[in-house]
Formats: sequence, structure tokens, C-alpha cells
Amino acid sequence: MPTRLPPATRARDTDRTAACATLDEAHADGQLSKEEHAARLDLAMEAETLGDLHSLIEDLQNESELTPMADPIQLAHPVRTARSSRIGFFSVAVPVVVGLVALTFGVRACATSPDTVQPYGDMGYQNPAIVAEVAAALQAKTGTTVVDSLGLYPEYAIVRMPGPGTPQKQVTYDFRDGVLEDFDDDWSSPRTADQAQVDLTSIDLQKIAGIIAGAAESLNLSRVDSINIQIRGETDGPEVSISADNTDQERGSMSVDPSGNFLYVTPFRFGE
Repeated sequence: MPTRLPPATRARDTDRTAACATLDEAHADGQLSKEEHAARLDLAMEAETLGDLHSLIEDLQNESELTPMADPIQLAHPVRTARSSRIGFFSVAVPVVVGLVALTFGVRACATSPDTVQPYGDMGYQNPAIVAEVAAALQAKTGTTVVDSLGLYPEYAIVRMPGPGTPQKQVTYDFRDGVLEDFDDDWSSPRTADQAQVDLTSIDLQKIAGIIAGAAESLNLSRVDSINIQIRGETDGPEVSISADNTDQERGSMSVDPSGNFLYVTPFRFGE
């Protein structure tokens, strides 16, 4: 029988993943609407304790691999219950400056509150959920989701890919406010025939979200004040490159493949 832990036990990445899988199944079989599924995924990625995670799945019929709790919890509406622990996992692992701390994966569909700061949550366009939106916009505009690179920045995303009908030329598309702008030919640059590419639909966004959330721990940083996320094609395969630093001069970087498997990690080490 699995070990039962107190509700206040700190959640692990594997616990968050198990809760998200349960939510995905509930959405697939019609228990959750698209909006509530997105909202609960948001909260699962922020969850600090096992109690927070169980509050998100306790009213569902699905079996779950989430670690069981020793004591039953008093159920309230799952979204409100988890919001009561709003500090959340990401604020512990990656306390980005100016309050950009919540990894709100998939939150855009339910972000209707007038106090919402940015359409993709507090991380802005560095929320991995934005990749799916960019891919959909690219498919509609260009007929493909294959690009040379995608850079995620706090207030916008930048796509680099072959120009329409001109593979020898690399053009740049800005994605802002949910809109993929037309490229400006003045910003085009030469492109080689062997330029490596990446299909944005191949990215496991849930895995990448968890890796970004754990960046401080993975990179041996006391905190993260800024983070850089680049998705790009490389000669030995596509990768997601993540670098982070803080004002105490701690810096580190890591790279994973589209499935979230680590390729390398260069943590901060004082004196090196």
C-alpha cells in the first residue's frame, strides 16, 4: 500500500506531473471544460503541497498516481482552494523579478479577470504555454510549424524561419498580444541550406514547464532574477536552451531535447 503523507507535505515535480495527468484524463472524458482544465493545470504547476494538488483532483472520478494523503481534506471549489496557497512552487524555485513568478501553464483560456496583468500569466511570453499559440498562428499564416528558432521573452516571442518561397533567406516574425505580425523584410538575413530546424508541435510543453520551474535548483542559483528561453534546431537535434542569472552574479545554463531529456547542465559554481 502506498505511503500516505500529511496534506502539508511539500509537492515534488513527479506529484505535479501525476496531478496534471489526472486532469488531462478528466478533460478527455468530459468531466472538465477546456477553461477549467486550463485553470486547474495552472494551479497544479504552482502547487506547493500535496493538499493543494489533491484539492484539484478530489472531485474527479479518475484514478490517479498522485501520492495519497494520510488525512482527508475539506473540499472547497478546487480553484479557490489551491489559490489560497498562491505563493506556489514557481515562486520558490524561480522568483523572477517584479512578481513574474507564476508558471501559469495553459491559463490564457480562462484569463478573463480584469486584474490579469498579461494574457499568458505572470511569466508573460516566457510561459511555455505560448509555444502552442505560436504554432497555431504559424500554421494559419505560413502553413507550417517548423522553424529555425523561437525565442521567448517577457513581453513577446520571436520566430525565425525561411522566408515564404525563399529558403535562402531567414525572416523574423514577432508574436505580441496573441497576434503573429507580418515579417519585415528589412530584418531578413542570409540562411544556409543545411540550417537545422525544430517543429514546435514536437515540444512537450508540460515537461518543459516543469524544467523551467526548477531552474534555480538545477542551476545551483539562490534565486532567478532573469531567464532566457530559446527553442532552436541544432545539427545534432532540436533543443530547448534555458539560461538564468541573478543580481548576485550567479549564472547557469542548461539544455534539454523536445521531450524534456537533459542534454547538458552548467550550474553556477563560485570560483570557476
